[in-house]
Amino acid sequence: MDNEFDQWNIADEQFSLWLKGEGHSEKISIARILKSAYFVFRQKQRERLETICQQSFEYFKKKEEEELEHSSKYGHSTIMFCLREPEPGYYERQTKEKNKKIINGILSGSQMVFNELYENEFPKVVRLITKNSGSVDLAKDIFQDGLIILIEKVNRRELDLTCPVETYLYSICRLLWLEQLRKRKKSISLDDSDGYYESDHTIIVHDTESPDIYEAVNNEIEKLGKPCRQLLEGYYYRNLSWDEIASELGYKNAASARNQKYKYLEKIRSTIGLEVD
Repeated sequence: MDNEFDQWNIADEQFSLWLKGEGHSEKISIARILKSAYFVFRQKQRERLETICQQSFEYFKKKEEEELEHSSKYGHSTIMFCLREPEPGYYERQTKEKNKKIINGILSGSQMVFNELYENEFPKVVRLITKNSGSVDLAKDIFQDGLIILIEKVNRRELDLTCPVETYLYSICRLLWLEQLRKRKKSISLDDSDGYYESDHTIIVHDTESPDIYEAVNNEIEKLGKPCRQLLEGYYYRNLSWDEIASELGYKNAASARNQKYKYLEKIRSTIGLEVD
């Protein structure tokens, strides 16, 4: 029993290193369960954002159509997905307080904040990707994935911005598209003459490919039900402390919550037939 506890503690350490970009291979096999769980909860995050992002994209398209109609009526030329000039003072207001408001809006699912991001920032990502072997649909996916990674960095307390959060988001999207081009064996010399990114501010620190046991782990988490999902998501995805998890989920104390995590992981491990090293 002690050896099993030790092995899970080692797996936790390897998982933490992987999140920081300091470890890319598992020295013990059960660490693959933790990475798989992370991707399970990332997919759930994607599903939670899907409706909000789609509504914001529809809002954006409507704004574009209104601009096209206006330009046609009054004789001004415009291009779909153009890089419109933000309202006066837009960037000057990007202080830490403004960044905080935007990030809080993203975390809380504020439709207004998402609408503003799609109106002001999404066209830049569309322009980047369509100029570099991509499409508007691919830009939609990249932009949503960028939002997810931004949320994850906030959860892991890795975000100490010295630039506008919009610039940071664009930087994430740019690196995600570079990764896609590499996978598709396309040229990785981006045509990015607009220069909105901050290369020193963003590093994608995790793999994007889930382990081969992902589906099996996902199935077992679903079978174990909501309590299991909430606990594992709280610890491995939302980066909550054990005291926070105990309080939020109604455990007697942090130790009780931590012991329950071990039981859930052992149940998953034994069911999918993965041996402890």
